[in-house]
Amino acid sequence: MRATLQRADSVVIVSGGSVDEARLASETLTWLEANGYGDLVRNAIVALNTATQGTNLVKLEEIEAHFKSRVREIVRIPYDPQLAAGSVINYKDLKPLTKASALELAALVTDGLPARQGG
Repeated sequence: MRATLQRADSVVIVSGGSVDEARLASETLTWLEANGYGDLVRNAIVALNTATQGTNLVKLEEIEAHFKSRVREIVRIPYDPQLAAGSVINYKDLKPLTKASALELAALVTDGLPARQGG
C-alpha cells in the first residue's frame, strides 16, 4: 500500500451516511496524516454514500462539517437502488441525480490532478 500511496496524487474516501461509518473514514484520514500523507488528505475527496433510504440528513450535515475541515471536497451520493444492491452497477440504469453525483465526483478527481507539462 505504501508504494501506491507514494505515487497517488489524490484519494477518494468513501463513507456511508452513519456516524459509525464516518468515524471509520475519519480514522483512515488520521492514519494517512500520521504516516506522512497529509498532502493526500488535504487533496482528498470524501464520497458520502447514502446507500440506505431514510438517511438522517441532520447527521449528514454534521458529518460533512467534520470532513470539510480536513479534505478538499465532499460529494453526496444519493440513495439509488442500483447502488444499494451492492452488485454490478450499470451507469445507464442509475437515477439522474446519482449520475450527476458520479459526474461531479469524477470532475473533482480530475480537478485535483497535477497539470502535466509537455503532454
